[in-house]
Amino acid sequence: MTRVVKISVAAIVWTLIVFLAVSCSVEKKLAMDFVQSNNSRHVLVFSTDQVFKVNQKRELLDSLKITDESIFDSVLYANSGYLQYINDSLFLANYVLGYLKEMETLGFHVYKESQTLEFLNLDSNAYVANIAQIEIEETIYDYRAGEEIFGEYYYYDFELNALIVNSWIELKEYNKTGNGEQLYFATDMITDDFDGEFYTDLFAGEVRFAYNVDTLETEDLYNFAYLLGRKYASYTIDWMVNKYLDENIPEGKRSDNYWRYDPYRKEFYPEEEDRFIPMDE
Repeated sequence: MTRVVKISVAAIVWTLIVFLAVSCSVEKKLAMDFVQSNNSRHVLVFSTDQVFKVNQKRELLDSLKITDESIFDSVLYANSGYLQYINDSLFLANYVLGYLKEMETLGFHVYKESQTLEFLNLDSNAYVANIAQIEIEETIYDYRAGEEIFGEYYYYDFELNALIVNSWIELKEYNKTGNGEQLYFATDMITDDFDGEFYTDLFAGEVRFAYNVDTLETEDLYNFAYLLGRKYASYTIDWMVNKYLDENIPEGKRSDNYWRYDPYRKEFYPEEEDRFIPMDE
């Protein structure tokens, strides 16, 4: 006689919850152990020496009546509001400085390109980060401010100046078999700063929008470059941690979480978007 065993859906769900909770707890502990030993790790940082620049404001070509495709790029560059004034060396210096400073803050022994020979004498716990390519796009960012007032939705559309910084960074664990370079992508944008609010004009009987725009300046981009360097250094730590978990947790036991580290709160949390994008995806 066949015996029928009934298992409730609630029991299955509870089992899965417990399994995931245990998995996450183990991963967080291993991840924390990893970052707490950062002072035993070394990173060599390379950087490109040029910045690619693209003006996406192609409507300029129509207004200037330019039809020769061979000069599109040069015309767009010459008529850019920001790109032609950016000092590549200063931008890169700030970007790399931010990266180096953050890695040092997180406990790493940092090596510049001029210290390559010293780095090559290391035999373990060493990584190479190559800021391989950087591209800056100049464009217009369409932004809508909106608010519901007395049951009716009001909005105001802005056109903001924007600069998009695209970065391609190669990462590799040095002196470890089977660990080739992996290419990653990250992108961030800086725009005009503004503040505004809707208010009711009692005399006119209308809802109006008052605002102030603080126009983006070239100097703002250099400060932004420093912040990007720091941000992508933290992305690099996340890459190291998740790589370590992949290699040290048995197959089938690793959760799908990509862990992000907050060095100020000293805690990990799962992240899907605020991270490097693998170029093989």
